[in-house]
Amino acid sequence: MKLISSIEYNLTMNPTAQTDRGAPTSSREGEGGLDRNGVAGRSESAGFARASRWRFRISLRECIGLVSIAALGIALVSISYRLADRESELAKMRQEYGYLAESKVGQIAAARSPSEQPLTYRLRIRVPAKEDGFVSGYRIAYSSLWEAGKTEPTWYAALPVPAGESLVTIKIHEDPRDDRWKISAVVSSSAGTKRMATVLPATHEEVFRASHDVISTGIGRQTAIAESGGSLRLLDDRWLLDGAPLVIDGVQAPRENQIGVYVELLPVEPVLTGVQMEG
Repeated sequence: MKLISSIEYNLTMNPTAQTDRGAPTSSREGEGGLDRNGVAGRSESAGFARASRWRFRISLRECIGLVSIAALGIALVSISYRLADRESELAKMRQEYGYLAESKVGQIAAARSPSEQPLTYRLRIRVPAKEDGFVSGYRIAYSSLWEAGKTEPTWYAALPVPAGESLVTIKIHEDPRDDRWKISAVVSSSAGTKRMATVLPATHEEVFRASHDVISTGIGRQTAIAESGGSLRLLDDRWLLDGAPLVIDGVQAPRENQIGVYVELLPVEPVLTGVQMEG
């Protein structure tokens, strides 16, 4: 009796004893307890599945936020590509049409622009406004002659330029209206267009129509800057003639007349003697 009571007591206090002896487990044990391999039952597996499903769920606000972040990233990449294209186009336009770098208030600036036509020169200039308290106006003086014994060219005429940026075109050409060769200056700006031309001497016409080597000592495509009241030699192209001595330092006076294309940005004052002014 004691032995039977002891076995019943062990079965009551330790339900897994039957499992250890190979007895089948009850349905309740299979659902909530441990199986033969010691793995959690179906109830615990269902709990893990529910936890996994909740773990990968996101709210509508979070979904909108993720979509917004992705859209911003795509927009940023698109803007970067567009900006690179615009910078490439800007560099190309500056190379084709010229570009003036920034300068301080009151300074004058100039740079040479490309030109595809022979005997045609294009320049970009910038001069300060009169009301800024600086020099009251500038002008473009041009010539095709540097006389012997003089320290600067013999200016034919001077064309006033407005404040701000302007495009200056200097051209040596045959005028179809009267079939005469001239040197002309055209100043184009937001204020309008001004023109002036001077008939060339016959000897100069012969030089420009022939082929000669040219030495250029004027400004280049890099922006040249001068302080208020100063001047800039924009063009200084001298034709090399056979047997004629050449002075290119710009300081020493030539011993013989030098034919070329000379253009300078000058302040209006002092007035140059013997120069035509167009208002």
